[in-house]
Amino acid sequence: MASQATVTAQPKRGAKSLRDTRSDRVLRALCYLVSFIWCGFTVFPIYWMFTSTFKDAVDVNRMPPVFFPSLPSAYTIRLDYSDVMDGMDPAALDLAIREDLALAAWRVTDMMPQIHLGKINAEAWNGDQKIAEVSLPRYQYNHYRGQLWATQRLSDNLVRREIDRAHFVTGLKMDMTGGLPPIKLGKTDTEAVAKITKLFGDDIQTTGSLVSVGEWTHVPSLVNNYIDAWRAPGRRYPNLSVANYFLNGLTITGAMILIHWLISGGAGYALSRLLNPNLSKFMTIFFLATMMVPSATTLVPLYELVGKMGLLDTFWGVILPGIPGAFAIYLYKGFFDALPQDILDASRIDGASEYRTFFRIAMPMSRNVFTVIALLTFLAYWNDFFWPLLVLRSANRWTFTLAIYFSTNSMKQAASLGSAMATAVIASMPTLIVFSIFSRSIQQGLVWSGLKG
Repeated sequence: MASQATVTAQPKRGAKSLRDTRSDRVLRALCYLVSFIWCGFTVFPIYWMFTSTFKDAVDVNRMPPVFFPSLPSAYTIRLDYSDVMDGMDPAALDLAIREDLALAAWRVTDMMPQIHLGKINAEAWNGDQKIAEVSLPRYQYNHYRGQLWATQRLSDNLVRREIDRAHFVTGLKMDMTGGLPPIKLGKTDTEAVAKITKLFGDDIQTTGSLVSVGEWTHVPSLVNNYIDAWRAPGRRYPNLSVANYFLNGLTITGAMILIHWLISGGAGYALSRLLNPNLSKFMTIFFLATMMVPSATTLVPLYELVGKMGLLDTFWGVILPGIPGAFAIYLYKGFFDALPQDILDASRIDGASEYRTFFRIAMPMSRNVFTVIALLTFLAYWNDFFWPLLVLRSANRWTFTLAIYFSTNSMKQAASLGSAMATAVIASMPTLIVFSIFSRSIQQGLVWSGLKG
């Protein structure tokens, strides 16, 4: 009977095990699906931001959206002056070539926003000899267009009035002996080439006759948005560049890291090793309770206090309100609690003061938690936006987040977000570099601080 019971029970256990296996598979598949969807929603904005840095205005604003950037093209425009060389004096011919090449570079770029234009080259020829050339990359056009001409649309007369300043950007080269090498011509039968050719018959009037227009892929123009983003502040503020934002951000975050190391680290050491347990527990709870106060409730008082101290539009106005670091103090205390008491007592027996014990014994043994605090502080203040927006009013004191905000607004007006996305990518690079270098120390610091439970 026992053997029969055993035999009859086995199929039941097998069936139950089979049902459990099937349910586990369904649950596992559901978990994979949810994780995949979550990763998609998380990664897609980052992917879109990164790929948009290589897109021009055509791709960024296209509907339906494109997921991969189109390769930009360079266009070569060749004008011939062999028919007018003998009938014009050298000074008039020189002026005519300058004007024609400026028109070919600036007006074509201005009138063809719907093509993937990365660079315009214009050449002047005398038969089979090249006598002049100009080159206008798209980022140069974006940078200087508003400075040279405030009008929405260019005309031949407007370009001729600013002929010298126009060629300051294009890098005009002239050699009437024909010693200049030709620029690559490329394909001459594309749709964009036909549109540019039509311009010279309808809108652009030149002394030289149009010989040919060519199109060829220009891969270096993919980074035009990064170059444009680096130089974008100079459009309104000639002495500024993205390097100023880097310096401002590093100044603020560097000062905050040092302050948190000294003040928050000292407070954590005092709570852990100097105060009696009851008072230390009470002070720790008090510090943690300050984290529960919504930051919005202290915003107006802090702003009034900073204003009365005369710190508006200064770096100290951004730094000082962030000095009380309750979370940093809590991390330091958790780490210092794990340090061996015998080592600290031995230091005191040798005659070291508490300051010397802290700086020479406790700090070197706590590199991991100091690294964690440095990274968390760096992330918080490098990415901080609202408080710097209230305090910093001068453009030369802006941080990267403010630069992204204002550049995004200006790029929306210009119907191009590529440069704004490039600014955001540049701003995120220091964070990624710092985290990749110190990731191991960060993990160890969090473990030793007791955050793993």
